[in-house]
Amino acid sequence: MRLVLIPLLLLLLQACVNNAQRIDRQAAAAQLTRSVVAGREFRHVVYANGQAANATTQRLLVYLDGDGRPWGANGREPAADPTTRNPVALQLLAQTTAPAIYVSRPCYQRMNDSMCGPATWTSDRYSAVVVDSLAAAIQQAAGDDARKQIVLVGYSGGGVLAVLVAERLANVAAVITIAANLDIDAWTQHHHYLPLTGSSNPASSMHDHPWPEVHLQGTADHTVPAATTARYFARYPLAQRRQFDEFTHVCCWVEQWPEIFASIAGPLEMIPGTAQ
Repeated sequence: MRLVLIPLLLLLLQACVNNAQRIDRQAAAAQLTRSVVAGREFRHVVYANGQAANATTQRLLVYLDGDGRPWGANGREPAADPTTRNPVALQLLAQTTAPAIYVSRPCYQRMNDSMCGPATWTSDRYSAVVVDSLAAAIQQAAGDDARKQIVLVGYSGGGVLAVLVAERLANVAAVITIAANLDIDAWTQHHHYLPLTGSSNPASSMHDHPWPEVHLQGTADHTVPAATTARYFARYPLAQRRQFDEFTHVCCWVEQWPEIFASIAGPLEMIPGTAQ
């Protein structure tokens, strides 16, 4: 009887752990420090690697994660908690040897601020209020050194936010996106999703992009097919697009991130100790 009850008890205990707690545990296992910083209207959880705390270079990588679980199981009702079960961007940070941090999105990871509501992670997930708060939180987390250059790295919907946040910061060194839905109108139309009526679309932005930008796409990504991003690259023809054979929306970015990042960091002069 004990042999039966113990596994059942462990399963029940695991079921009681929410996604925010799971992410905290992953961050602790990777020896990342946790803090909470104020953006504008929202608070944001920040995880930092040891190099970020003791950085001697002026480059700081900032990771932004995907949309997580904005909708409930039936796909019709907004989720009560949009926090992802699979924090890909956090896993990328855990493999990063350069100074780097991860900044959570508004209302994710149980940051239940007064302005949080279903629209924040559904129709308005890329809205000005969300982007402004992220930009302020990143500046707060980066510290007072105005010379510090930010490299934004966004996975999936976090890539949309990386582009939009970059347009609001004066100290952007580069933008890297991974499997990002860079044209949210084409993406929602492709999947027959509800339009993101309260959100900004990078593909129709009127801002210049003076920084280097590299957008990584998988040829087997059916969540964000490369064809749905064509209008973004027509709008920003200097943006680099790199496609990876057989990569899906999730596989194999984490597994191959050290090699992928090294191939990007050199040309963009993002290796610590260069391009101060």
